[in-house]
Amino acid sequence: MILRGKIATLRPLQIGDAAITLKWRQSERAKYLQRGAQNIKEQQAWIVSVIPTDDLNFIIEYQNLPVGMIALQEINHRHKTAVLGRLLIGEAAKVGSAPVTFEAELLLCDYLFNDLKFHKLYGDISEDNIAMIKTRMYLGYKKDGVLRDQYIYDGVYKNAIAVSLLEDEYREFTRRKLIDLIGLFGKVNTGKQSLL
Repeated sequence: MILRGKIATLRPLQIGDAAITLKWRQSERAKYLQRGAQNIKEQQAWIVSVIPTDDLNFIIEYQNLPVGMIALQEINHRHKTAVLGRLLIGEAAKVGSAPVTFEAELLLCDYLFNDLKFHKLYGDISEDNIAMIKTRMYLGYKKDGVLRDQYIYDGVYKNAIAVSLLEDEYREFTRRKLIDLIGLFGKVNTGKQSLL
């Protein structure tokens, strides 16, 4: 399955993406993501392990180039819930100010709430990732609580902030915010009218 927007495309993660995704995961931009593979063989093995699962792991493309990744994880059809994860732009210089992240999230949320008819999107964010926490709050996600000592980074336990977004919240607030951000950054990026 491929999800196409006006500026971003989400295509399934493939084994051939191992080298670039490993590079992204080992970059400074990924410092708040959970630790993963340490070499290309481990990254290939991880990709092989997630392809047959219900998780939807996507590569974000911009101008036909892979620039990042995003995923729906822990997809639960019975309870109609899923986790938003692995959101990372690994090629920031190629993306510039283009609203690729916002459109990737819009595409994924539209798929989750419109096509799958799910009820809730949730996840957790390292307490140190202040920018992401602020972004989630701005977009209308609700803070559900603190997960104490949820992750260990370099030998230090870190709390995580649990957040969630319900279908009606997405439709009534978040979707409009994402569209507005895409329009605003689209104008900045092109110097012209909105891309939407």
